[in-house]
Amino acid sequence: MPNVLEATTRPIVAGIGGHPDSEAALHWAVTAARARRAPLRVVLVADEPELQRYVSYRPAIDGETFLVPARPRRHPYDDLDRAVAFARLHLRRGTVTGRRAPGSAATALIEDSVDAAMLVVGTRRRGPLAAAALGSVSATVAAHARCPVVVVGTAPPESTTDLPVVAGITDDRAADGVLDFAFREASARRVPLSAVHAAPPGLGEPRHPGRFFGGLVPTLAARLANYASRYPGVPVTSHLSGADAAGELAAASARAQLVVVGSRGRGRVSGLVLGSVGQHLLHRAHSPVAVVHPSRARPPLRARTRPAAGSAS
Repeated sequence: MPNVLEATTRPIVAGIGGHPDSEAALHWAVTAARARRAPLRVVLVADEPELQRYVSYRPAIDGETFLVPARPRRHPYDDLDRAVAFARLHLRRGTVTGRRAPGSAATALIEDSVDAAMLVVGTRRRGPLAAAALGSVSATVAAHARCPVVVVGTAPPESTTDLPVVAGITDDRAADGVLDFAFREASARRVPLSAVHAAPPGLGEPRHPGRFFGGLVPTLAARLANYASRYPGVPVTSHLSGADAAGELAAASARAQLVVVGSRGRGRVSGLVLGSVGQHLLHRAHSPVAVVHPSRARPPLRARTRPAAGSAS
């Protein structure tokens, strides 16, 4: 399958914090950097909230509870050194850097997103209450970052490497950004792409697979045709759905290695929330989820023949 990606100097940023979810995010970022031939920047944001540095202690004399310093954890620089060493084993010499970012984890990662090709972070899922909670680092970063954000919940098994990339189109204004990112990832990973359009009820039957995108909303069909022309080696199927978008994309994630969705980007406070689909996927998806903002979107290119010298084998 031809791969039209070219090496880029924009780094992929992996945000780690010394917990198992960070390890899964690091592994995903290393794989993405190798596939895209991009440099990797590992950013350690291991500062814990102040209260997590203390534990409760109740003496036997009067029963009053005190907060005392918790047992010190290993030095956070150890986590950074190990992460950088792991990445350097799998990537080209001179393409891996690392730094420790003090202060707020979300703020540091958002700042790192300014010059990044993508930002990869882990997320902790701890049941229904945690899933409903707002303000987590991963959700905040996904809402505010200046580049696409990939949220990795768990380390995907090796068997997912042949599964497709799913592009979820729930907002026409974000469609170009979603398709651009999804096609790039599918091309880099040499896998098919499945486009799921959550259209309003009454626009057509739920399933219309095939490269010619019959039955889809005309504007989306034109976009898909343009991107398919640019990435001729990526097999494409399309799915027009009148069902619940969040539930359908969450179900599709069980058969995908990545689900790509757009952020709404509406109004002055649009960055404060991701919208119901994005929030649902961040906590319920079985695969990593990429969130792309409309400001990062690029218009679809006109179909054209690429010279052989411009393609990578």
